Amino acid sequence: AAGGLNHMLDVEGGANEDRFVETTQEIAKRVAERLGDRVRLETPVRRITQDDHGVTVRTDSGEIRAGYAIVTAAPAHRATIEFEPALPEQAEGLVRTWRMGVLSKAFVAYEKPFWRADGCSGEAVTDTGTVFITFDVSPGPGGPGVLMAFCDPRVFDGFGPETRRDLVVQQLVDLYGPQARTPIDYLDHCWGSEPFAPGGPHPVAGPHTTVSYGKALTEPHGRIHWAGTETAGEWAGTMNGAVLTGQRTAENIATLLSRDVRQGASR
Repeated sequence: AAGGLNHMLDVEGGANEDRFVETTQEIAKRVAERLGDRVRLETPVRRITQDDHGVTVRTDSGEIRAGYAIVTAAPAHRATIEFEPALPEQAEGLVRTWRMGVLSKAFVAYEKPFWRADGCSGEAVTDTGTVFITFDVSPGPGGPGVLMAFCDPRVFDGFGPETRRDLVVQQLVDLYGPQARTPIDYLDHCWGSEPFAPGGPHPVAGPHTTVSYGKALTEPHGRIHWAGTETAGEWAGTMNGAVLTGQRTAENIATLLSRDVRQGASR
């Protein structure tokens, strides 16, 4: 639902054409500034209960009461949350079978994007070694050259930081030549180690998962609604998909709240 594999991998005119100069985290930071103290950090949700009048979200430090709840965690990550009433069978099946892919990510910076002078785009796909895909994510003209690499956690995460760096740099040397041997900076992250969002951006659903449980991706559980990129009809696993589901779910909740207000006024 994204125009095919080539469109998902393409840069110009494809899924990887645009990026945020100030990093994507800037979106979350600016939204948090507008919301103020309504944003609760380091507060994992343990339990969500609901009744005819609303929902109660329980955390280690207290509880929050609301008319409706929107859960954006991937299906596999909902396993750590207790729901009361319990999720229906289709939704439970989704939690059991909707497994996330796993990957790690590295950024390697150089004085300049030297690969361009050799006629290279900075994009490479390989099935050997630690790195399996690279992209040129350099910030702009006159700035440093930066290569982003997706890494296979099976042959990456188990090593220490220095070894991980050496593995990535060596593979970039193999791909782009000896100038790749002397980066000015390096940063990586093993996403599989994240306690509340482990894995990669795309799911690896088992056989018949979408046929058997796919309806539960978007079907509300009473006053609990589902959003997040995994529930997108288009561009699932991407920021596009996340935005689309946020708009969809916000519109649905706004409609329900308006209905509740009208019903309350008529009593």
